[in-house]
Amino acid sequence: MLSRQALPFTYPDTPPLPMLPLKLHQIRYLVAIAQQGSIRAAARELGVTQAAVTQAARELEAQCEVPLFIRHSSGIGLTPAGRSLLQHAQIIVEQLNSADADMARHRNAEAAVRLSIGVTPWVAQSLLPAVLQAFHRELPNVQLELFEGLSAVALPKLREGALDLLIGRTSGHPQHTDLQSTPVFAYEATVAGRAGHPHGRARTLGQLLDCDWLLNYAPQEEALLLDHLFVQHGYEVPSRRIHLAHSSSLMLELVCRTDMLTFCPWPLLESGGGHGALMPFHLKESFSPHQVGIVRRRHDTLPWAAQRFLDHFFEQVRIGMTSRDPVLRRVFKSVDVLV
Repeated sequence: MLSRQALPFTYPDTPPLPMLPLKLHQIRYLVAIAQQGSIRAAARELGVTQAAVTQAARELEAQCEVPLFIRHSSGIGLTPAGRSLLQHAQIIVEQLNSADADMARHRNAEAAVRLSIGVTPWVAQSLLPAVLQAFHRELPNVQLELFEGLSAVALPKLREGALDLLIGRTSGHPQHTDLQSTPVFAYEATVAGRAGHPHGRARTLGQLLDCDWLLNYAPQEEALLLDHLFVQHGYEVPSRRIHLAHSSSLMLELVCRTDMLTFCPWPLLESGGGHGALMPFHLKESFSPHQVGIVRRRHDTLPWAAQRFLDHFFEQVRIGMTSRDPVLRRVFKSVDVLV
């Protein structure tokens, strides 16, 4: 009988525990942290609490079993492993956003959708008609609600959700951390009156203080506008001479037919029915330029219809820069395009 040599007993190798699958919110938070450079800024961008972002970052490191973040006094950075994971995360987030947009497009193709937009008057009179035509060819079921885009009126509507986006002033009002602005145009404003105005040869603002003024502004903007127009140039506001028109078209029509004066953007003179009938005054005083652009809620994803509206808007901006249309040529000579 053959004897067996005793072999040492060994335990079978224990397979490593599989890494838990990464969660989509962790992926989004990682991208936001990398983009913003701090937990606080990432939380603000995402519209969540700092604690939620911190917890997600800790869970992500625990699941990956390698350090992903470098914490320092000025914020947070990524380790080599973190940068490697970020490359995949950015692709995932981009694909998710694309999927959301595709699904929204299919939903909008099947059902009527309402889209509310505020538009500053000179953009409405120059670019908006072509934007609307192209937009409705693509999305005929979208019902538009358009508002005249005075900032003081439009911004509260935008913030509370009554407006989806605003094409309006991005300068001259306090910064709002809950809103995101993208400037598109810069322009100057001018004092204007009807052609043949008896004070048409005036060269200083002081020579016009005895005239009646018809201005288009929201009541909340009154102090800022009058300071910009009169006080900054050393003049007292001629309060009894100041009249308010709640519509820019009403303002232009009345100023063209009376001896009242107004203060309005150069592109509004070039785009509206007042061209040729309403003339700028060439004064020694200069006025700070303003900007018009896209204003939206910072933490909200734009509806598919709103994004397509903006795509058509920017396409018309590109076309307008080289257009032979006389109105568009005058308008684009009076503005600087910032995009």
